[in-house]
Amino acid sequence: MKKLNGIIYALLSSAAFGIMPIFAKYAANNGSNTLSILSTRFLLSALILFVYFLFKKINYKIDKNQLKALAVVSLCGFVPTASLLFFSYNYIPTGLATTLHFIYPAVVVAANRIFFKDPLTKNKLISLFLSMISIYLLVGFKFENINIIGVILALASGFTHSISIFSMNNSTLKNLNNLVSVFYISIFAGIAIFTATAATGNIALPINPYTVTSLIGIALISNIASILLLMMAIKIIGPSPSAILGTFEPIVSIIMGIILFKEAFTFSVFLGTVLILASVVILSKEKPEEELQIEILKEGNEKVIEQ
Repeated sequence: MKKLNGIIYALLSSAAFGIMPIFAKYAANNGSNTLSILSTRFLLSALILFVYFLFKKINYKIDKNQLKALAVVSLCGFVPTASLLFFSYNYIPTGLATTLHFIYPAVVVAANRIFFKDPLTKNKLISLFLSMISIYLLVGFKFENINIIGVILALASGFTHSISIFSMNNSTLKNLNNLVSVFYISIFAGIAIFTATAATGNIALPINPYTVTSLIGIALISNIASILLLMMAIKIIGPSPSAILGTFEPIVSIIMGIILFKEAFTFSVFLGTVLILASVVILSKEKPEEELQIEILKEGNEKVIEQ
């Protein structure tokens, strides 16, 4: 049951983040811009959580080690991921950028194996393979007008997102209230992106019902809920399965686009969705990473005893 909860948290996190392009599109269509939306996403989240902490009398004080760990998650993970992916859109089609960005599940699985000796099981490999194919089917792209700068930026956003996932698995943060973690991540990211936005004179935050509603939706759903659920998933099922299940995100974006903006529902979208769901089913049969590590240690000890 605990493993199932972790899978559900990861899927809900992806869904919450997948809704963000819909909110962002409404905000942009009503006078805002991407950098302003990004900075508001984090700063508004921090403000909402701060008010919540005061109202609920929740202690949000943390020690220096936890502060440093959360600074790494935010400044080395979330900030560069959002920025690099955004800038890649200036050089290459968004479909290609998204496909390249989703290299991060493979990066997480490989790095987890190399640096943390995480078991590379058949289920993980099959799920990873299916999820990578599904991303290509869902967003697709043509090999035309490929700009190497855009490719590098999009790939870099995938690598930095993998840093976010690994950083959130930091032992320093294990016993920290997840909402408190999201609060500090949002503060660091919000200040960093807002400073960059202000420096370029690119602030655009018109006050109208559509923009305000969209920004609140991004803060509550696509930031607070998404990061919170991702942290909960990582603590239960580990970085690799959480990263693979992150590929559920574009499904939500595409389905919402079909419902709200009458976008086409193609066979590629259908097949990509089926493959993602298949990878979820396969991962549901996988044991949590901590249990696999314990089993490996037991097997190793048994071999030593036999010798």
